Amino acid sequence: MRLLPILAAGCFVSSMSMRIVDPVVPDIARDLHVDVASVALLATAFTLPYALAQPVLGALGDALGKARIIKITLAILALCLAATALAPTLDALFWARIAGGAAGGGVIPIAFAMLGDRFGFAERQIAMSRLLTAVIAGQMTGSIGSGLIASAYGWRASMAFGTGLAIVALLLTLWQLRPRAASERPPVSLTRMLDGYGQVFRNPKTIFCFTAVFLEGIAVFGLFPYIAVLLEKRGAGGLREAGFVLAGFAAGGFVYAALVGKMLPRIGVYHLMRTGSLLTALGFFLLSPEWSWPVEMALFVLIGAGFYMLHNSLQTEATELAPDNRASAVAAHAFFFFLGQAAGPLIYAFALERFGAQVSLICAGIVFALAGLVTAAGLKARTGVPSGSEP
Repeated sequence: MRLLPILAAGCFVSSMSMRIVDPVVPDIARDLHVDVASVALLATAFTLPYALAQPVLGALGDALGKARIIKITLAILALCLAATALAPTLDALFWARIAGGAAGGGVIPIAFAMLGDRFGFAERQIAMSRLLTAVIAGQMTGSIGSGLIASAYGWRASMAFGTGLAIVALLLTLWQLRPRAASERPPVSLTRMLDGYGQVFRNPKTIFCFTAVFLEGIAVFGLFPYIAVLLEKRGAGGLREAGFVLAGFAAGGFVYAALVGKMLPRIGVYHLMRTGSLLTALGFFLLSPEWSWPVEMALFVLIGAGFYMLHNSLQTEATELAPDNRASAVAAHAFFFFLGQAAGPLIYAFALERFGAQVSLICAGIVFALAGLVTAAGLKARTGVPSGSEP
């Protein structure tokens, strides 16, 4: 079996696990008799350990082998999804999400690092966009599937469904994923880990890549746990409608994945980044008034397409920050991205309560636009070999 489909299965499950709770926040709150704000923090409970585990997982991927780390972490993630479905209390849910987040961090970033090992830079962004399709499909399944199943059978059924998919992906990965033949790996040591990350952070592009993905995580994914809450608050929908709205973001990612092969040679990576940041900002600005859920879903398509124009370009740059320590570089990229995702719900909770949805969304759009424009300029100024054709 080819490498991309095998990696895609694990990435699909990891991405689905990340988003599977978002559309069912109100249902969990009602079932466990707790407040919505506390349940919304389950997003942070997954993404913060996802981020914090990256420095260790990246170094282990370089030292022990990326295929081995993916298999181990995917097995732990499947167990944590099962524990989520059975959790009797909110505390138990938090512990299951914390462990699942730490494990999930060993799948997608390591898979992208594997692509960096096996594809040349000229063709890497296209290959990564193909794997990104599986990540987006996982997001869509987590959003739409979880919302639909929960609206009919309850949130625990959604978690059980996710567990089944994780087991299938695990069995496929154990059966088919193989390490590179004759690959040399250094021994595991703290000194080797620190040296590897030192190489990553000596690259002058690092500050731009990692700052941008941190702000991406806050501005975009910090909003997701509040979509169902905002819809219910104004009577515009519930769990099912929230799932469809969030799926609009994933649909935008599919649009990007379908078009990137044509866009990249024509406009170059830096114009792609600029265009994406402005499209996402426009989506936030248009989202700020209160609309029906189908209109909001359409706007999330725009936000998703623009987001992945910027984000996938940054992912590709991350694979080349330190070629001899590629898993560490991609893990550091993921660390800052998911640190932003962990902070995002907390920042949105404050902003929504203090300033309201309209001001919060406009501010998010401004932050995203500035992040993309400054990053494109900074990377272009500091590159010796252009990352794509730049007219």
